[in-house]
Amino acid sequence: MRNLSGSRQAIIAAIVGTALTVAFFLFLKHEEDQQIRQNLATEAFNIQREVRQNLIAHVFMAEWVARDWSNSDKPLEQRWKKETDTIALYYQSVRNMVWLSPKLQVQLVAPEQGNYSKLNTTFNQSPLVSVLLDSEDNSHAMVGPAGSLAEQKTDIAMFVRVNNPERPGFFGSIISLQQLFNSIVRTNITEGYQLVITDQGNTLYEFQGEQTQRASWNTSTSLQVLGNAWKLELWPTTQRLSELRSGVPVVALLAGLVATGLLTFVFYVLGMSRFRAQELADTNLDLYAEIEERERVEKKMAYLAEHDGLTDLANRNALMRFLEKYCSQSATSDELLVVFFIDLDRFKEVNDALGHTVGDDLLKRVARRLSKIIPEEGYLARTGGDEFVLAIPHMEDREAVEGLANQLLIALDTHFFVDAYEIFISGSIGIAYANDAGFSAETLIRNADTALYRAKENGRNTFRIYTKDLHHDLTEKLEMLKRLRHAIEQEKLVVYYQPKIDFNSRRIIGMEALVRWIEDDGTLIGPDQFIPIAEDTGLIMPISDFVMRSALAQLHEWRELGFTDLTMAINVSGKQLHSPDLVDNVLDAIRRAKVPANRLELELTEQVFIENIQSHTNFMHSIREHGISLAIDDFGVGYSSLAYLKNFPVTSLKIDRSFIQDLPGDKDDATITQTIINLAKNLDINIVAEGIETEEQVDFLLERDCNIGQGFLFSRPLPAEEITRLLEQYQGLIPIQIA
Repeated sequence: MRNLSGSRQAIIAAIVGTALTVAFFLFLKHEEDQQIRQNLATEAFNIQREVRQNLIAHVFMAEWVARDWSNSDKPLEQRWKKETDTIALYYQSVRNMVWLSPKLQVQLVAPEQGNYSKLNTTFNQSPLVSVLLDSEDNSHAMVGPAGSLAEQKTDIAMFVRVNNPERPGFFGSIISLQQLFNSIVRTNITEGYQLVITDQGNTLYEFQGEQTQRASWNTSTSLQVLGNAWKLELWPTTQRLSELRSGVPVVALLAGLVATGLLTFVFYVLGMSRFRAQELADTNLDLYAEIEERERVEKKMAYLAEHDGLTDLANRNALMRFLEKYCSQSATSDELLVVFFIDLDRFKEVNDALGHTVGDDLLKRVARRLSKIIPEEGYLARTGGDEFVLAIPHMEDREAVEGLANQLLIALDTHFFVDAYEIFISGSIGIAYANDAGFSAETLIRNADTALYRAKENGRNTFRIYTKDLHHDLTEKLEMLKRLRHAIEQEKLVVYYQPKIDFNSRRIIGMEALVRWIEDDGTLIGPDQFIPIAEDTGLIMPISDFVMRSALAQLHEWRELGFTDLTMAINVSGKQLHSPDLVDNVLDAIRRAKVPANRLELELTEQVFIENIQSHTNFMHSIREHGISLAIDDFGVGYSSLAYLKNFPVTSLKIDRSFIQDLPGDKDDATITQTIINLAKNLDINIVAEGIETEEQVDFLLERDCNIGQGFLFSRPLPAEEITRLLEQYQGLIPIQIA
C-alpha cells in the first residue's frame, strides 16, 4: 500500500503539471499569434495609407495645374511641354498627359513619342465620357477608367476642367496603377510579406511568390480611394512567419514539461526510496552531471556579467568598475579621466524600417568601427540599446578630447553596409571630465548623459561638453516639466481672452483665446515659459484640447447673452497638425459647443505654416470647406512667402507686434507695415494688427485702411468673467482703455 501511495502522488503531480504546462503553452501561442496578426494589420495599414496619399497627391497636382492654367494668359502650347515634363519627373506613375477639347478630342499629348496615334482621337470607352460632358460647374478632379487612352486594363484617368476663356478644355493624366503600386509597395512593405490588390474580384496588382500561408494568415482591408472600393490582402511568407515567431511558447512548454518531470521524479523517489536504492545511485550520477553543467553555466554567466552579449564589448557593470578604479587614481594626479557618451541618431528608424536583425548587425559594425579608432588605453562599453560609452583615463589635454570627439563623429557619419543596405547614421556625443564629477563614477556617467541630451537638442551629429550651467538648465527644465504635468492634471490652466477691435466703431468683434497657468498662490506663469516645453514633450496636445473646448464653450455663453457677432480665434500648434484626426476633433468641438463654424478662426504661426505646408494642404482646404477661417499669426517675421498666400486658403494675416510697436516714428516699420497691408488688400485677405498700444498707431493704421487690431491700448488678455462684464457694461463697445 505504501508503494502504491508513493506512485499515486507521482501520477497526480505528472497530470497536474502537464495540464498547467499545456495551458500556459496554448496561452503564449495565442498571444504570439495575436502579435503577428497585429504586425500584418500594421503593414496593411501602411500600404493603405501610402496608396491613399499618393492618389490624393495626383488629384492635388491635377487640380493645381487646372487652376493655374485657368488663370494664365500664356498660350497653352507655350506651357505644355515644359510643365508636362516637370509633372512626369515628379509623378513617375503618370503614364502620359492629354489635353481634351470640350468635345473630348485629344489635341495635345505628352510625352509625344509613342503617343502620336492618340492625337485627334476622341476619348471614349469610359464612364468618364458622360461625366466630363456634364461637368460645366465642376472644378474638381474626375477619376475613372482610362478607356481608349489606356495601355493596360488597370490604367485610370484623372481629368480636371480648365476654364480658360481663350482655350477651355480638360487637362488629363493617365495613371499606371501598376507602376504606382510597384513604387509604393517596394518602398514601404517589409521584406517577407506577400500582397494582392483586387477590384470586385479582378486583380489590380499582386506582389506574391508564395501562397503557403495565405489561407491561414491572410489579412484583408478595404482601400476606399477616390470613389473606388479596392480590397488589399496581405500575408507573410513561411520564412517571415518563422522570423516573427519567438519560440517562447515552445521553450515554455519544454521547460514546463521538464519541471513537471523533475517534480514527478522527486515524488516518485520519495515514495519509492526504500525499494529503489539502486535507482537512487543512478540519480546521484545525474546530479553530478547537472553540477558540471551548472558550473559551465556559471562561467558563462560570469562572462555575460562583464560583457555585452551582442557586441562582446564591456557592459555597464564592467564600465562602472573601470571608472571607479581610475576615478580614485585621477583624484590624486593631474591626468584627465574623460568619458564620451555616444548615442546613434535616429537608430529607431533603422529598426522600424529594416527590422531588428539589420539593427543588431549595424550595432556590431558600429562597435567594430569605434574599437579601431579609440586610443589604446581607451575602454569601450555598450550600456544598452544604441548607447556606447568610451572611457579614457590618460588624456593629454582638452584639445585632444575635442579632436577625438570630431574623429568619432566622422567615423559614425560614414556609411555602413549591412546585408544589401547602405545605411547612413550619425551620432551625438556627450563629454564629461572626472574632476567636474567629484571623481564619482556614477556622477561622471550622469554628467556625460546630460551633455549628450544637450547635443541632441542642438541638432544631433555634434558633441557637447558638460558644464555646471548645462546641468542647471536641464534641472530647471525638468522641474518646469514636472510642475506643468501637475498643473494639467490639477486643472491649473485657464483661458484668457483678448478682444479684437474694429478701429472705426471701437466695437469688439472677436476674441483671441490665450492659455495661462495660475499657481495656487496666484502666481501667473506666462505661456513663453511653458509652451516651448509643452511642444517638446507632447503636452501641447492636452493643453490645446483644453483651450479649444473652453474657448468654444465660452463663445456659446456669450452668444446666449446676445453677442452673436463675436468670433473666436484659437491657436493651432505644430504638433496638432501631425494628428490625422485634427479636422474631426475641431468639428466635434464645434458641434458640442453648439456654435456656428464660421465663428471660429484657427491661427497658425508663419513658421509652423511653412514647415508643414506640403503635408497639411488637405487640412487647410478641409477647414475652409467647413466655413472655418484660417489666419497666419506673427506675419512678417518668418518666410513671408507670396506663394502660399496665393495658393492656399488663408483668410487673415496678423501683422506681428514687432512692426507695430515703433509706429509711426520708425520709417522701416512703417514701410513694412504698409507693404503687408497692400499685399493683403490685393489678395483680398483680411488684415489684423497686433500689439496696439497708442492712439497714434491706430491713426496710422486707419489711414492705410487697416481697421482691425488688438493690443494693450484696448485691453490686456482677461479672464472670461471680466470679458463678460465688459461686454454687458458697454454693450460690445470698448472703453478708452482697460488695465
